[in-house]
Amino acid sequence: MLQKVLVANDNELLLMIAKKMIGISNFAKETITATDGLEALEYFDDLLQNEADPASKAPEFMFLDLHMPNMNGWEFLKVFTENYSVHFPDLRVAILSASVEMKEILLLAKYPIVVDFVSTPINEEVLNNIKNKYFKNKFVHA
Repeated sequence: MLQKVLVANDNELLLMIAKKMIGISNFAKETITATDGLEALEYFDDLLQNEADPASKAPEFMFLDLHMPNMNGWEFLKVFTENYSVHFPDLRVAILSASVEMKEILLLAKYPIVVDFVSTPINEEVLNNIKNKYFKNKFVHA
């Protein structure tokens, strides 16, 4: 089980579904939510300002919607990569979207923290696939 997951999405219903699915599937002990990229960056700022070892308190995984108001997922990825990734090198991101175009997939290749694309809403199959692809050693199967 992961310690923390961050879900950034402007759709409150999808945030609620994600948080519920992450909890009942034992994917993570804690789910942090943000309604846009700026709110997500503020979370990382808070860790940098208030934690002695901010990387150890950071989410290990993030579900990121590309299309949000205020600061969208593209802007988040650019700012995070330029200013935060050095402090949080272990964060991995899955793009969370109802539809992702091929040109977007190609553009995302320049962001090594992006490891997957998942369709909304998050469900148990999506979480199991991520567990198996990226975090096998963090999950003990009974």
